Amino acid sequence: MRRSFLHEYRYLKFLLFIVPAFGTWFIFALWPNLEIFYLAFYKWNGISKVKTFVGFDNFNNLFLDPSLPKAILNTAFYVLFLFMIQNIIAVLLAVILKRNTGSNNFFRTLFFSPLVLSTVMVAMTWGYMYDPNLGVINNVLGSIGLKSLQVDWLGASGRAILCIVLVHIWHNMGYAITLILAGLQTIPDTLYEAADVEGSNRVNTFFNITLPLLLPTLLRVSLLTIIGGALAFDYVYTLGGSMTVSEFDTLAVYMFRVMNYGVNVGRPSTVGVLIACIIFIVFLMQFVLTKKVEDSYN
Repeated sequence: MRRSFLHEYRYLKFLLFIVPAFGTWFIFALWPNLEIFYLAFYKWNGISKVKTFVGFDNFNNLFLDPSLPKAILNTAFYVLFLFMIQNIIAVLLAVILKRNTGSNNFFRTLFFSPLVLSTVMVAMTWGYMYDPNLGVINNVLGSIGLKSLQVDWLGASGRAILCIVLVHIWHNMGYAITLILAGLQTIPDTLYEAADVEGSNRVNTFFNITLPLLLPTLLRVSLLTIIGGALAFDYVYTLGGSMTVSEFDTLAVYMFRVMNYGVNVGRPSTVGVLIACIIFIVFLMQFVLTKKVEDSYN
């Protein structure tokens, strides 16, 4: 009788571990994010028990703000630079480091090691390197006779966004390489052996075998890359965005500034709703493309 009871309710022990973790995640992570869809229609100072329903007034004020188009454009450039540069470099490095050799394992660890550092510490370190007067980059350029290339790296909007993206890539490259390496392991070696027998070179093998079979993994990595770029805050804010007004604010930093401008929590909530809608549209596109690619293999 006891054995049949334990057998029937054997999944309870797994629920005992899952429910507390899921409950903590729901209360402290999921619920606050879902609440922005409710708060966006209210005027509230975040403390008082009184919330005033204002309908779409917060959204009207958001889209009338002249700073919003610049924040959207900066976010678009940030995501584009991050998507193009990080994914291309990650694919090339993953292909090079595919074999399980001692040297490859060393470089895998080397590329992944920046992830153990905090975002703020990484951004502050690179901020000193980008300093136009005392920074390492300009000092190195001056010491090798390239003073003409010395610039204020974070002084112009377009250049600043690219410089911040490079910091983002340096810090997170190991994660993208790890995911792509996992995708490469799913490609059968027999396909490469057959390509060698047919006399295919490495370039043709990459574009005709590796890249098509790696496409589902690349789509998932791309989604994570786009979401990471759309939500970029730490790098931008620390590398100069902490100033009162910054020309290279992304939507995440803009949302923080809107929160500081007044006592209405509904205004930054509308920015959060806008970001959530953009990410949801990107997710739907990625889901449809991934399904079509996976169905084409069946």
